[in-house]
Amino acid sequence: MTAPLKLLLDYDEAASALSLSRAALRDLVYKGRGPAVTRIGRRTLFAFKDLEEFVDRHREAAPLPTPTSPPAKRGRGRPNIAQKMLRDAAFDRPS
Repeated sequence: MTAPLKLLLDYDEAASALSLSRAALRDLVYKGRGPAVTRIGRRTLFAFKDLEEFVDRHREAAPLPTPTSPPAKRGRGRPNIAQKMLRDAAFDRPS
């Protein structure tokens, strides 16, 4: 026999469904940035569809990889004479 479908989840169940801690979910709700809540009496519950909408609002497209060269490593200590000459030549380009 299958378990009945739950329409509303409490804090623990909703936090587990969102892979958050209960404290993190409570903080989001308190600050008004969390999923919509349903209050029945003194209980605060979350509708499953509201949790899905919350996830959809925070979904971002994966950034496209950009081919870039790795950043130049900084040398340790003082630059040697060859490095100084290269640096000075880069700044002395005529416009």
